[in-house]
Amino acid sequence: MLRVFLSTLEPDRDSLLLEVSKHITDEMLVEIASADYGNDQELHLAPLRLLRDQHVFVEPLHWYPCEVLELVRNSGPDDSLTIRAHWIRAFSCVALLRAMYEPWNYTGAAQPSFTLIQLINSLAALPIDFTQHTVRLLAWMLLQSDLHGVDEQPIYYGVALLWLVLRSNMNVSDRDLIRLAEWIVDRENQIHQHSPYAFDRWLLGIAHDPPPSSWEGIGAKLAVLSLDGRVQQLREWVKLIGDELSGNSPS
Repeated sequence: MLRVFLSTLEPDRDSLLLEVSKHITDEMLVEIASADYGNDQELHLAPLRLLRDQHVFVEPLHWYPCEVLELVRNSGPDDSLTIRAHWIRAFSCVALLRAMYEPWNYTGAAQPSFTLIQLINSLAALPIDFTQHTVRLLAWMLLQSDLHGVDEQPIYYGVALLWLVLRSNMNVSDRDLIRLAEWIVDRENQIHQHSPYAFDRWLLGIAHDPPPSSWEGIGAKLAVLSLDGRVQQLREWVKLIGDELSGNSPS
């Protein structure tokens, strides 16, 4: 049933990259290409232009341009970045997320959840609302995932989807959001119970993402999110997820 709900969100793998790319100037591409202390700037710049203009990566996908995209993705803290820097980081993050899937199947050093939270935080700082496009990307990413497997990363996609839909004006039913929240909590519980390496923090413990984690901020916002007009059951699920993710759950 979760897949049915995800399919109603108009999942799309490319629309967010396409929309963000419209705001990336040639000067911004030069800045990204220079992120590795200026090393191999021209070798990075050509595939970056291809990525922005045609939304494809050079093949085979390797050092160029992903090395500089990752370096930009790692930039922060958030409040130290200008709006221009957030545009650049948002472009880098959405490109890396898209590259994870066919036909490139890129795997970087960082977990997708780190790239995703960097993306969400940069998009929130921009003057244009990309929520609907981000929701479509997340729905597509979840549909590419094994929703009942042992990988914890799709849980993060689900948390991000829940957060973005709830704070938007999208017409999504309480029933569908309850189903999503139940899946999030059930998956985390199942993986946590069977992981010999997890530490005692909800979701962060199974992803080996020790605090302070940027995802704790999303948890704190979920915990206090005003859900007037939503049914009590959904409010309780959202509060539970928010408290657990932020580390503020009652003992």
